[in-house]
Amino acid sequence: MSKKQTTPNDLVKQIIKQISGNITEEDELIPEVAINGSGEMWCWEPGKRAHKKIYRGVKAFILYENYDSFGRTLIYTHAGDMVCIEPEELIHTGYD
Repeated sequence: MSKKQTTPNDLVKQIIKQISGNITEEDELIPEVAINGSGEMWCWEPGKRAHKKIYRGVKAFILYENYDSFGRTLIYTHAGDMVCIEPEELIHTGYD
């Protein structure tokens, strides 16, 4: 029996359901991460091919690890931003 592949669109839809609190018992929870530190930082936003200002301490969800040739992680923040960030900048907080 093969395991169902999760597409990027399905993953983002699942994250939005989790943020809004509209999950069912069948839905699998996705663990949260936080961006380490305080203040602001600039991250690469691959969808717009530009840099985006992100505030540290914000909660996010990991979409892809080792996303690009620099080894950065693609995350989706609670503010709706999808950016690449260095993996060492993330703190795994579980299911807060």
